[in-house]
Amino acid sequence: MEFEQMQKIWDEQKGETMYAINESALHKSVTRKKNAASKRINLVEIMLMAINSTVAIILLTDAIMDNEGPWDYAGAIIMALTVVFLMYFRAKRKKKENTFDRTMIGELDHAISNSDSIVQIATIMIYYYLIPMGIFTFGKMLHFGASLEKWLLIIGMFLLAFFLVRWERKAMHIPRRQSLINMKKKLLED
Repeated sequence: MEFEQMQKIWDEQKGETMYAINESALHKSVTRKKNAASKRINLVEIMLMAINSTVAIILLTDAIMDNEGPWDYAGAIIMALTVVFLMYFRAKRKKKENTFDRTMIGELDHAISNSDSIVQIATIMIYYYLIPMGIFTFGKMLHFGASLEKWLLIIGMFLLAFFLVRWERKAMHIPRRQSLINMKKKLLED
């Protein structure tokens, strides 16, 4: 909670410190946090859809131009399916946005929901995207053969992506979500 926006008042009768919350400033702070969470999830969804669409088109074009086998078509189809899933996930999330009240607590719930979505996408990226794509890629490399340099490059890229997504989830998204949850608990206590 942003305590610097609170005014300190001295209660002379009881001799204890009390606080009065500037509700307007607090509501503006909550609205900023909600808007920031909305921008983050929108950017993540749009970027993932754009990247996966581009990769699907490139793989499909390459498969058609080089008259490739089922492995290359399968890669393009898998990437296209991830775009369809992301579109479904986004539509479902957007539909849910209309259910939140436009009160301070409602906007905080909206921000928490968007933060939950970012954490969920990061989790999905690890377990249902990187690992299956890694298995598919390594299977293709085993089937068709690949040089040691290519093996090392691909393994390095997947490990880097895995650790970066995991780090981002743990170091950025989960703490942001927890901060919003703590703010809500604090507001509901008062």
